[in-house]
Amino acid sequence: MPPPPLPSPNRLNKLEKARAREPRTFFIWKDPGETPADIEAKRDRLLAEGTAQADDKFIYVRWRRPDEK
Repeated sequence: MPPPPLPSPNRLNKLEKARAREPRTFFIWKDPGETPADIEAKRDRLLAEGTAQADDKFIYVRWRRPDEK
């Protein structure tokens, strides 16, 4: 019995595009007392728990309390 025919390239392209995911944007709040390692740990935590993926965009926002100058 011959093997089944392979799908056409157009069909493969459609399948690949359907499975492709748009990169998401994550906002990471950083306090003034945090070190760069602390901020990277927040990003790494999102990646490790599966919430974010490596191709996502991370925007770091500095948080300042109202009583700080």
